[in-house]
Amino acid sequence: MIRGTPAHGYAVLDAYSYMLRTVNEGSKTSLKVDDKGRFKYFFVSYGSWIRGFVHMRNVLAIDGIFLRGPYEGVLLYAVAQDTKNHIFHVAFCVVDKECDASYEYFFEQLLDIIPNTTELCIISDRHPSIGKMVSKIYSEAHHGCYTRKLAENARKEFHCGDFLGHFYHATKAYRRDMFNDHFEEIRYINAEVADYLENISFPRIAVVVGQLKYDILTSNIAESVNSMFNEEREFPITALFDAISRRWSEIFHERQMTYVNLTTIFVPSAEKKIMTNKNLGNKLLLHRIDEDTFTITRESGILVIDLRRKTCSCREFDLDKLPCSHAMAALEVNSEMNMER
Repeated sequence: MIRGTPAHGYAVLDAYSYMLRTVNEGSKTSLKVDDKGRFKYFFVSYGSWIRGFVHMRNVLAIDGIFLRGPYEGVLLYAVAQDTKNHIFHVAFCVVDKECDASYEYFFEQLLDIIPNTTELCIISDRHPSIGKMVSKIYSEAHHGCYTRKLAENARKEFHCGDFLGHFYHATKAYRRDMFNDHFEEIRYINAEVADYLENISFPRIAVVVGQLKYDILTSNIAESVNSMFNEEREFPITALFDAISRRWSEIFHERQMTYVNLTTIFVPSAEKKIMTNKNLGNKLLLHRIDEDTFTITRESGILVIDLRRKTCSCREFDLDKLPCSHAMAALEVNSEMNMER
């Protein structure tokens, strides 16, 4: 009774959309109805989400969950991930079902707030409509699939789990040669699994997408939304979006209070990784090429560290955007040189 009836929720969506934009500056909403004025789609992205995404890695995870009200439907959503690996929501959209038309509408609305660039990566399950609409609307972006779902599908299909270790190592590989080594091990264990992965272009997708978003393909960040809004899936549509807004306001406030008195520049997980790399870097012997370039000789070859470009031949610095152990060693040498000056 407090939340209103499902029919009333759809009837007041136009006014609800107007008030949402008025109260939340910079928000985007879009309501689409058919020729008879009946509801088809409703898209929402709050201004704070739009502004916040520019600080995230350029990776969008796309998924959907079924609604359980009398009118049913599907709640589509796009989420990202911050440095602490927290979920960051970008957009929600209620549609009738997962099909070409609904995903086309969703991505068209998303395009207004997230530009179509080669730096963007979109990951999802292997729903055919998502692949079609990414190719059509986000033609410049790269499209990958959730590796956890892919691995489980391959395991069930071929009744083999021995390849999983090399599979996940391959998805986390920083360099193409490392990926190839693990993929050849998969082929040695089970050639059918390797052929299956090649047929869906997994090697190409993993290497290309891996250059944009290290360690996000391996974690299905979108799935956790299902559990977060399990009860709310039965609410009328306006109550559903109120619940989404309230829940994320609470979460963002909790995160802010957790880190408001943080004395370090980076979040704790990043700080821990930097300190680990610093300790490892103290054991390395570098050769200075110029003010910003260093080399390290290893059994596998020579690594080149370029501090100005923030790159290292190991690719860890390039992808994680945090100094690897080799870069930390180079930074230490630079610091000592500056102190002597």
